[in-house]
Amino acid sequence: MDITRAYDETFMAYANLLAEKGWGRTGINPLVGAVIVKNGKIIGQGFHRKLGESHAEVVALTQAGSAAKSATLYVNLEPCSCFGLTPPCVNAIIRAGIARVVIGAIDPNPRVNGQGIKYLSEAGIDVVKDILKDWTDNLNRWYYKFIKEDLPYVILKIAVSEDMRLSGYPQKYITSMPARRYVHSLRSQIGAVMIGINTLLIDNPYLTDRLVNRFNPARIVIDPHLKIPEDAHFLIPDARRIVITSKNSPREKVKKLSDQGVEFIFLDGYDYPLPEILKSLARLKIGAVMVEGGAKLFNQFIDTGFYDELYLFVAPKIIDRGIELKLDQKLLSGVAPEKIGGDKLYHVYRNN
Repeated sequence: MDITRAYDETFMAYANLLAEKGWGRTGINPLVGAVIVKNGKIIGQGFHRKLGESHAEVVALTQAGSAAKSATLYVNLEPCSCFGLTPPCVNAIIRAGIARVVIGAIDPNPRVNGQGIKYLSEAGIDVVKDILKDWTDNLNRWYYKFIKEDLPYVILKIAVSEDMRLSGYPQKYITSMPARRYVHSLRSQIGAVMIGINTLLIDNPYLTDRLVNRFNPARIVIDPHLKIPEDAHFLIPDARRIVITSKNSPREKVKKLSDQGVEFIFLDGYDYPLPEILKSLARLKIGAVMVEGGAKLFNQFIDTGFYDELYLFVAPKIIDRGIELKLDQKLLSGVAPEKIGGDKLYHVYRNN
């Protein structure tokens, strides 16, 4: 059978779509999908569902069973060649008798980075790489940053009025229901959401995905003086909860919250630089975080540039009061907004 690039791209596209099913659940691990094909038919498929569980290749091989011998494996990221929470995938691939492996992108993890391809090739397996590489790279942009910089990927989700005001609107929500539904969808795709204590005290947000209860990300609050009320929605034990506070916070309250499963990051003083916060989150294996408020925190990220991606919702309202977002309009130049309900959405990658 003659195999064309278009043929390989068809199955790699499916592998990437499978990988997307792991959004929000893989922690600091990448999003990986795998498809095993024999005589033009899919005989096994899988994706990495959760940190610590079987990798996509192993799930697909298990499903294919003995039929995997002499088949082709499509996997969007290079199979691992080292022991982590699970054994190396290359060993399982070789044992299964796979004849050909098609890879989307090479894993930037120094413990893998080409070694998986090397092991497979040395075992006599035909390896093809860089099939739909851009798709895989974009899908795993959060993982790539964590691996290369040991820092979480930071997304800012900001809602403003037409006059770029972050606060001062008399109602709780400035954007439309479709925009808020969009945000719930975003939450199901990432590992954590972060707010400042003022946002928590004013809005008492749930910070959950309330569309179809797909996945609730970890919740993080920057609370230097530990003002969080004990009945805050933030503390509902349906997700991981992390409080960033001072080493001088009241021990009794810290113990009470710790007994409820709340995790703490303790820092010196009461004014925390963003690099220190992000490094602390990385140590807790937070690979990506979406910042959802408030105004002071947003402007701090904008001023320092410690973010990677921006979702800016602009509501068709003029407030003419409250705090203004200090955003360089050049950042939005050339970006065509998407219409979400009655609002405009500007989606920007800062380094592009």
